[in-house]
Amino acid sequence: MQNEKTASRSVPMNDLFKAWIVLVALTVLGYVLSLINSDLLVYVGPLIIATLILFKARIILTQYLGLNRCPAWLSMLSSMIVAITVICAGLLTFVSAGLMQ
Repeated sequence: MQNEKTASRSVPMNDLFKAWIVLVALTVLGYVLSLINSDLLVYVGPLIIATLILFKARIILTQYLGLNRCPAWLSMLSSMIVAITVICAGLLTFVSAGLMQ
């Protein structure tokens, strides 16, 4: 028997840093959108925020949790996050549109 170490499949620090920068940029974009006071953003804003959440969740799942090596888990978790986010965005859009009338 040979005592060989298997090569770990770690993500290079450069990729993690790039992912972190993208996450920070998406967070700042969401914050800036929340500060804008517009009638159009009442209806579209929750959907834009939901899209940002989906992008951020996908980056976290693939880069930080390493689920790109487990496509079944990645697909299942992504589907669950999409479903929950769509439901929440729909409810938020419905409620915010009802409050504006």
